[in-house]
Amino acid sequence: MTIGTFLLFQVELKAQSAFDSLNLKKAKHYFKTTIFLDSYTKANQKFPKQKASKISNDSIIDRRLGSFGLKQFNLGFYTPIYTRTYYNHDSTVYSNTHYLLTGNFVSVQPSFDSVNKPHTLLKYGLGFRIIQNSGKKGVWFIDLQPFTTTDVTTSTPNGYFRMANSFIYSHNFSSTFNMRFGITKSFMWGNRYYLPYLGLRWGKLDGINFSIQIPKNISLNIPISDKIRFSVFTKPQGGMYSFLNNDSLYYFHPEVTSFNFTHYEILGGIRLDFVLNKNFSGYIDAGTSTRSNITFYSLEKNNKRPDIPYKVYFYEKNLSPTGFLNFGVVWRFGKTKSYFNDKNMYDVFDINNVNSPGDVNSGPGNIEIPIKKSIKQSKLNLVDIQDLIDINDQ
Repeated sequence: MTIGTFLLFQVELKAQSAFDSLNLKKAKHYFKTTIFLDSYTKANQKFPKQKASKISNDSIIDRRLGSFGLKQFNLGFYTPIYTRTYYNHDSTVYSNTHYLLTGNFVSVQPSFDSVNKPHTLLKYGLGFRIIQNSGKKGVWFIDLQPFTTTDVTTSTPNGYFRMANSFIYSHNFSSTFNMRFGITKSFMWGNRYYLPYLGLRWGKLDGINFSIQIPKNISLNIPISDKIRFSVFTKPQGGMYSFLNNDSLYYFHPEVTSFNFTHYEILGGIRLDFVLNKNFSGYIDAGTSTRSNITFYSLEKNNKRPDIPYKVYFYEKNLSPTGFLNFGVVWRFGKTKSYFNDKNMYDVFDINNVNSPGDVNSGPGNIEIPIKKSIKQSKLNLVDIQDLIDINDQ
């Protein structure tokens, strides 16, 4: 061995040793830990006065309530707890499985003009979801969301434990066409329905696309840039909550301490998502609430019919259209594995966000999916190189 070869060997050893001493940590997950705070407000609506000849149980409760409006605050999160990545038999396509912990804390304040003390209704719980990406065309989604509802207006004990869940298969025929089918149990319609899930999407997730996800939403999504995204949508919103009878709204049964309050509505409007930096984003949407309904029903009555939907109610009210305003802020933390231009991973993010945690049907949006730029729009400079690094190693 010559002196030159020996010196070169020493330099290589030292360089390798120096590189190893950096202890560079590789990202373990594709998802960032995401926390979002969502605020929703619907304008207060006065109930029309009933004629004296039409006095009924409903008209008595109408006078006791006076009007109806709604304020809702939702604090939610999801975080990856384990990610498994592995190559298929031909070693050309890799698959991954994502295990996520989810959680929500929802505060709902129905507004009734004639009720002395406003009611504060809470819904909270932790959930678990598994997303299996085959690496080829299919994505499986399993979501379990147990939660508790309670009315904290007074210290009277009340509350119920329920479970929302979804089992969905998503198939990417191409990057521009996707179909989903499955089953979901949701309380958004003011009931404990098991509903079929059917989804269709035309267009790329990193470009303009039209998405029909029944029963979640229908939307036309138009990305302006990586920083700004615009959509036109329609979607249901609602829930089931415990409600104390301290106002004697259950007029003919004052001995009942609590009953169930349900509401649902169809929202239609526009949404704007904006990104401030790689860790912080926000959104605002506004429009019209239609087909709004509120219902009070007694659990004691429905317990006698455990196998049917909750149809035994003592008060129901359909409301006229009104405006709404919804906005939210989103924080994302951590580094992720590279997924740039991976249509199946884009589908993984989309199915996770369409089915937002907590059965609330409002969430942080698809900011994780980078918007594809054409060669004409992009110039090869240091800024573009930095953007590419940020996308692949967040």
